[in-house]
This record gives sequence, C-alpha cells and structure tokens, in this order.
Amino acid sequence: MASVRPFHALRYQVERFADPAALLAPPYDIIGAEQQQALYARDPHNVIRLEYGVSMPGDTEDHSRYTRAAETLREWLADSTLTMETGASFYPHEQRYTWEGQLRVRRGFFAAVRLVPFSAGEVLPHEETLKGPKADRMKLMRRCQASFSPVFGLYDGRHSALGELLQRATAGTPLITAEGYEFDDRLWRTDDPGLTEAISTELSRRQILIADGHHRYETMLALRDQFRAEFPDAPETAAFNYVLMLLVDLNDPGLLVLPTHRLLLLDPAMKAAFCRVAGHNFTMEKLELANPEAAIAMLQRYREMHAFIWYTGGTYMLLTSPKTLCDGLPVLDVTALQERIFSPLFALDAGGEASVEQCIRYAHLAGDAVASVDRGEADAAILLNATPVHDVLTLAAAGIRLPQKSTYFHPKAPTGLVMHNLRPEVTVG
Repeated sequence: MASVRPFHALRYQVERFADPAALLAPPYDIIGAEQQQALYARDPHNVIRLEYGVSMPGDTEDHSRYTRAAETLREWLADSTLTMETGASFYPHEQRYTWEGQLRVRRGFFAAVRLVPFSAGEVLPHEETLKGPKADRMKLMRRCQASFSPVFGLYDGRHSALGELLQRATAGTPLITAEGYEFDDRLWRTDDPGLTEAISTELSRRQILIADGHHRYETMLALRDQFRAEFPDAPETAAFNYVLMLLVDLNDPGLLVLPTHRLLLLDPAMKAAFCRVAGHNFTMEKLELANPEAAIAMLQRYREMHAFIWYTGGTYMLLTSPKTLCDGLPVLDVTALQERIFSPLFALDAGGEASVEQCIRYAHLAGDAVASVDRGEADAAILLNATPVHDVLTLAAAGIRLPQKSTYFHPKAPTGLVMHNLRPEVTVG
C-alpha cells in the first residue's frame, strides 16, 4: 500500500514576519485575477509569486511567470526568507473554519507520498482530468524544481493508531499559527524517529484517495519520470520520487464535502429536450419552495434515492428515481446525472455543438446557482446532494472514476505552510 515518509520541508522563516497568514494563498486553481492581484499586494513575500505569478505582455519561453517564480525562489532561499529543514519531519496541521454558524476543525498532516501509477492501487484517483492545468503545472515545477501546493489526500483511519499518534504529535506549541485573511491554521512539526516511523507503518497498510489535486499528482508523476532519466544515479529516496500531500482521515469530523451544482447553458430546443430526457428516466414533481435553502432541505429527504432539483424560470422541479447498482457497486448521483440525462441530452444535438464542457458551469452553493439563473447568466440549474466520500473511496478502489466536479472539499488546503524541494540531491526520510 501507500509509502508515506517524513520530508525536508521548504518553509518560511515565519519569525521574520509579523503576520504569517499574509504569506499564504489558496490553491492556484481557485484564484481569479482580482484575488491574484490582492495576494500580490498583501505582502511582498506572499507565496502567490511562486505558485501563480502574473503573466505579462511580451512573455516568452525564456521570460515568463515560470522563470520569474524560479528567480524569486532563488532569491528567497539566498536571503533566508525560505529555508529547508535539516531534519525529515511530518507536519501535523489543523484548519479551523465556520460552516452554517458552527466552528469546525479539520485535522491532518503534511507528508511525502511515493509517486506510483494509479494502476498500482496505492494512490487512487476519483475524477477525470484535463490537459491544460497539467501543462501549466509542469512548466512551473520543472523551472523551479519545487512543488509549492499540496495534493489533498484521504485515508481510512478506522481500526488504526493514527489518531492517537497524531494527537501525540500536536501536544506541544504550534510551529506556526496563521490567522486572518480567511485563514485559521496551525502547523506542528515532528521529527521523532519512533513517532514518524509508527505513522509511516500505519499508512503502509492503507490506500490514499486523491480528494483534490489530480492534475498536480499526474504532473508530478510525469516530472518524476523526466528527472529519473536526467538523474539516473539519484536514490529511490530522492524527493522527486515523492509528492507533497496533506493527508486527512476521511472519518475526521471536520471533513466537509459539498455538492457541486450544475448550471446549464441551453438554447430553447435543448431546454425542452432536457425535460423529455429527464421525464423518461426520472419521476418529475413540481415543488412550491420559498428559496434555495428549502430546496437543499428537500433534497436531503431523498438521500436514499437518486434525486435532483431542476430550477428554471422561478420554478423548482424534483427529479427522483430508485438508487441503482452496477456490478454490485453503488451508482452515485453525479454518475446517474451524467449517464441518464447529460449523455443522452447532448447526443440529441445533431450539430455536435452542445457538450458538457460548453454547456455546463458549476456552483458550490445552491443560492449562487439559483441567483445565476435569475440573473440570466444560466438557463437552468440542477441542485444535487453531496457525494458520500466512503462511496467515492469504494469506487476508486474498483478503478472507477467519476465525472469531473463530483466533489468539492471545503475548506481548501492553504499554499505556503510547507513546500517540497525536488532538486535531485534532496531526499526524504
């Protein structure tokens, strides 16, 4: 099963900074142009300059945001803004956030996880990926010989000592406390050989499910192969054979999985076709609902069925059908939606212009989805229940990938707490 090792982290010397939270950023793939500029302005050492630099007019292959990130990394290492830990360590992490008025805490730890093809069954994907983001990450990590943002991985920690081991690792004062700018994070460091080996041993009996970061993992796997060819004498413990991950027990009470609602861009003919296709495969019932929150409450009453709510023109419509199995495995709502509505719907478009990529957008809050329809930004919305994470692991272990945007884990792991040096002379513990 998975090989999880302590590593020599690249890390800010936070004692030099008045506000550690000002150095952090969200993952690059949820940062828009406005937030990117705000992160630049927040602090001259914000990690955005490494992870997601601004493109400039006249950029070329030799002068680009990737080369600027590499130069910034060299400067920050030279002036000790960043340093590399001398001892290989795990980094326990605690992320606090408020959801529906309640304080929640998600606990995990940063580690180096051995890169292996998905076919090995040690690290499991659950969604399909696109080519564009992988090309972007490859250019950045190759130029910098570093990885700045973790993959978010889940493991099933039931019937293990991992909870107690991580509790021991967080007994002391946090190494970093970062509060502000929508961050509320604490980071510890443990390099005790007995403790780190016990954690590694427990994880060696388990598979890891990629929750977020499929593109980063696949890019790191390709980069590993390139570095192996370029540095054939590097040991198996070379850092480039491992990917930085934030690992969380999928049973952690602070783990929150949100649904990803669908926004549809359909012409009148396709909108009418949607109703015909949906009516053929689902029972449809018009609902009198006051607001999107009432729609979500209604959906949750139908968790034992395939259930969706279609919203358009101020009207809510409930779509239901019995839960199904395929080869003894659960068929999830996102799969039923894809296979029983979207696939036959877009097959009706003889001109081939309608597709999932062209006609579907996404929203994580029902209120945002409904508001988009009311503003005329979308023609309709489909509201869903959240995807059960244990079912995701079951299907991933069977080699089944779900449609894109099947899950949304909240909150996102911050970028900048710890980073991973991929230079060939660096090894993991």
